[in-house]
Amino acid sequence: MALRTLLVIMRMFWPDGCVGALEIGRKSPRFWNKCINEFLRYYTFDQRFSTEAEARASILAHMRDNLHRTLADDRERADMKIAGASGNTYADHRPLYMKPGVWSKLAQYWVSEEFKKKSAAGKKARQAVKLPHTSGARSFDRRRRDYMEAHYGKLDELAVYKECHTLKDEERKGEWITEDAQKIIVSVQIIPILYSRLAEVISWSVLRHAYFKKEL
Repeated sequence: MALRTLLVIMRMFWPDGCVGALEIGRKSPRFWNKCINEFLRYYTFDQRFSTEAEARASILAHMRDNLHRTLADDRERADMKIAGASGNTYADHRPLYMKPGVWSKLAQYWVSEEFKKKSAAGKKARQAVKLPHTSGARSFDRRRRDYMEAHYGKLDELAVYKECHTLKDEERKGEWITEDAQKIIVSVQIIPILYSRLAEVISWSVLRHAYFKKEL
């Protein structure tokens, strides 16, 4: 619930004309603190586990990571709608929760040469990875949190690993993306680095203790 509240706040304060964290930082640097201050009106951090500075830093790190994932999800949903409606563009599929000034800029950016070059570079980099995954723009740490939310706080590392390394299309759904990915499961040689960078783990650990206590 806390993570969804934070996302709603981010969308509410999202400055018009900005398409990513870097641009927000340049054009509207007060955005981050404004979101954190609003969030802390509803949730408080547990002083047994973190200081206020640590809590705010963790919330900021989560917002930056979540911003990229949120935009990727919004674009993917719009792509699906465009595919089913001939002649439509991103501009025709603005989500109700997205401000018009923000969506119009995103709609322009997603068809720009700049975005196409970045997308192509990202695809090339993913293909070069020795152990590719199917997690998309969502980090492995985010996949773990999603699993825990859907399973009442319980975490199954093997299930998360399989979700991140099996195909999603209808014809091959459930098939391993590579033989090496399957061999790791078979030999049970799963190591933490496959799920998230150390920084992400630390960030989530602090964040979890920092603001899952709701103000009454």
